[in-house]
Amino acid sequence: MDDSIEGLTRRTLFLAGGIGMFALAGLAGDAEAADAPAAGPEKANVKLVEDFIKSWGAKDADSVMQSSSYLADDAMLRMFEDKPPVIGPAAYAAGFKSFISDGSRIRVKILQTFAKGPVVANSRVDTVVAPGKPDQVIKVAGVFIVKNGKIKKWDDYLTT
Repeated sequence: MDDSIEGLTRRTLFLAGGIGMFALAGLAGDAEAADAPAAGPEKANVKLVEDFIKSWGAKDADSVMQSSSYLADDAMLRMFEDKPPVIGPAAYAAGFKSFISDGSRIRVKILQTFAKGPVVANSRVDTVVAPGKPDQVIKVAGVFIVKNGKIKKWDDYLTT
């Protein structure tokens, strides 16, 4: 199998099909490559995705809403694997704003990130901190497609 776009798509589909973090390592080629920092456009794609995710931890709703600037106008976003996707920055902002309107905040710990061309995949722990409630810890594998310096597609999958 070559490393063409066809091969990349096949690997991405394996991830979506449930191979999980083992498939993420396959995106980087081998275990050593998975630990190597991304270079060139891949480095920029990783930075974009990580900056987007880190913006969720802002202290006020308006600052969090600025995170929609990382998204393409027609971005398709599936923040929960069992929910339909939302399309575009405005739909993302409305959904996120309703989520944090009760004073909830998100703390994110990015465990590992890899990139292969426009595909950025990460493993992370999202912790929802809500007033008067116990923290909700969610282990996530995120897959992002970056085009022209914006996030074009985002899918999150729960991991165990």
